[in-house]
Amino acid sequence: MRLAQSIIVLQRLVIRRRFSQRGLHDDSSVSCVHSSSRISFHPRPTLRYRAEMESSIEKAWNDRTTDTADVKDLFSRVRADSPIPSDIVSRAHFLCAQYLGGAWKASTIDRFSIKQITGGMSNLLFLVQLCDTLSLHHCEPRRALLRIHCQSDIDQLLSESVVFTLLSERNLGPRLLGVFPGGRFEQFIPSRPLQCPEISEHGLISKISPMVARVHSLDVPIGKEPQLINRTRAWIDKWSKYEASKEGIDMKCTKAKVDQSKYPCHLSIDSLSAEIDFVEKFLESIHSPVIFSHNDLQEGNILLIDKEEVGDNDEELALIDFEYCDYNYRGFDLGNHLCEYGLDYACEEHPFYNVYPEKLRMEDERRRFCSGYMNELYEMESRDVRLPCDLISGDRTLDLERLETEADLFMPISHIFWSCWAFLNAEQSSIAFGFAEYGRDRLAMYFEGKTRMEEYMRSHQ
Repeated sequence: MRLAQSIIVLQRLVIRRRFSQRGLHDDSSVSCVHSSSRISFHPRPTLRYRAEMESSIEKAWNDRTTDTADVKDLFSRVRADSPIPSDIVSRAHFLCAQYLGGAWKASTIDRFSIKQITGGMSNLLFLVQLCDTLSLHHCEPRRALLRIHCQSDIDQLLSESVVFTLLSERNLGPRLLGVFPGGRFEQFIPSRPLQCPEISEHGLISKISPMVARVHSLDVPIGKEPQLINRTRAWIDKWSKYEASKEGIDMKCTKAKVDQSKYPCHLSIDSLSAEIDFVEKFLESIHSPVIFSHNDLQEGNILLIDKEEVGDNDEELALIDFEYCDYNYRGFDLGNHLCEYGLDYACEEHPFYNVYPEKLRMEDERRRFCSGYMNELYEMESRDVRLPCDLISGDRTLDLERLETEADLFMPISHIFWSCWAFLNAEQSSIAFGFAEYGRDRLAMYFEGKTRMEEYMRSHQ
């Protein structure tokens, strides 16, 4: 039920946003009404009638209208080393009142607090909270996570929020509390994100790997075609509109330790596109199963719930940040996660990341992860859980060997995928991060691993 309600709310936001973008503000525009779980349409009243119906309260809040770009621009002004400006506090308080209701609507701004949470590279995150002395009205939370989207693709927002709600209902992530143009409210889970050294520890591998297998077994109501190539090309196309792309990429490593002989000294945007063509051909040869995929399984997106130490309960972990979720090749999710063993974002100085090459080739840990993943799939099959038909064959040894091969060969694909993302974000993101350096480092690591992909293609012609 909650999933259906979320889809309806998001459809209304999509419709409102699209008509706004097309300039439909006269009598020919339409408004959306939800009735009996259906979306129906009726003509909007005339401009004069609408003006007459505006209340003084609505006029008083005209400067607080919820618009995607407006919200992003406003909250992007927050700086970690400075107090949050009063107009941002006021807007956050208003959004809480509108979308969380109950005690949030009744509270005064002096009984409300907001603080920024670090860790997101695609979103701005804030903890909003009511004071402890304020009584709750019903089932509204006392604390919530306010997520402001820094990217404005409304179709992607719809899919991501549907995914978010579905995983919440499967106890794989936090609850969705409210959605508005430009962001949403989520359940705040008292927790901490995992740290880079932890995700390759044996105790954590034994917990993360079955969780990933359960995610991959889901049937999610979104498009089933893999979007890896389309999304990467779309990033390159958007980047091509910026002047920096015309100059190409002068390749040099900042944190990665890749021999200069392994990568070209300069790369044009056409050469980068040609590498995506190569990746597409590789995908045709490896036949990795297409499954529902998180696509960003880095340590910051895995929460350890209300604990400082890892125990024996799988439910201590929760996945967050489903912005990049879609149907994808299984090998990508696994290879991408293994790349994160050697990529640390907990750095306070520019470029705000580090690379540990020795952790990118941890074969024992890779086998342990793949074994835990495969054990979970076979356990699910024994309980008659419906699985995608090509995830297991019945020959566990063969399946494990295939899985390890996929995980290894998709690591370079993860590198080039996120390098294209980084080059675009170097031009358009307001988040303090060395996107350009990160893009070059990951591109160098792609070229270093490309030879493994070429060897596989030659041996499977």
